[in-house]
Amino acid sequence: MCVTIALSPLTDSYRPWDYRTRTITLPETLPAEHRPRVVRAVLAELAVPQPESGALCWCGAAVELPRVPQQTRRTKVISHGA
Repeated sequence: MCVTIALSPLTDSYRPWDYRTRTITLPETLPAEHRPRVVRAVLAELAVPQPESGALCWCGAAVELPRVPQQTRRTKVISHGA
């Protein structure tokens, strides 16, 4: 696969495509279920034909999206005796 997918905060310098590094950068706040659609849209703008589902790099390899583990939050502070 020739393209890399990264997550980044939205800033004034945010750019979804960096041709030098071949990186598509997605906003880190973008819900995981919308990421494949956005990657497909960026690749389509770059004239890379896309299949009905999934996303393909211009080399034909499937594009793998970064996985962000689910975080759980505790409502209780746990002290381990200090």
